[in-house]
Amino acid sequence: MSKGTRRLRHTGGFWILCGVLLLALSLRVLLWFALACLVHELGHAAAIRLLGGRVEGIELTGVGAVLSPRRERLFSYREECAVALAGPMASFLLALLAGVWGRRFGSGDGYLLAGLSLALAVFNLVPAGPLDGGRVLRAAASRFWGPNRGERISRGVTGALGAGLAALGLWSLVHGGNFTLLLCAGWLLARRTWEN
Repeated sequence: MSKGTRRLRHTGGFWILCGVLLLALSLRVLLWFALACLVHELGHAAAIRLLGGRVEGIELTGVGAVLSPRRERLFSYREECAVALAGPMASFLLALLAGVWGRRFGSGDGYLLAGLSLALAVFNLVPAGPLDGGRVLRAAASRFWGPNRGERISRGVTGALGAGLAALGLWSLVHGGNFTLLLCAGWLLARRTWEN
């Protein structure tokens, strides 16, 4: 991307995800979830900006948004952690504000937004692969043991969590649950393979 331009790109996976969510959820829930995702990404963008960078592009994928920061120098490991944690912190703040809104005005939408935003924050803190928690794990491990070992640690933890989630998903499916955990496990394990 050229300097000064901002682009919004999307993949086919993003549109598939939108279609699946629209079939599985009501339009109302989907709109509140989109707002929770937007606030989460704005948290990352604000941290990038505070650290002297800017967001040049955003790619919407089947597993979330990927920001493309531009900066004169690379982020340090500590700065990478700050950027990664800014999204979940923004989600926690939104959950708190939406919960206050729900309590104050008796709004079901406030509680719904609070729950969606809280779930988004907690999910993104899982220390696996491309999630924010995985970025923190990789940066922290790289700082202490070097980038190669940091990558190996990150891939190992992602593989272990993916395998555990797959086992839990199979157990849930056998006992009358749905396939959501298996999809999450497949996504984590596939991302781990692609990043090798």
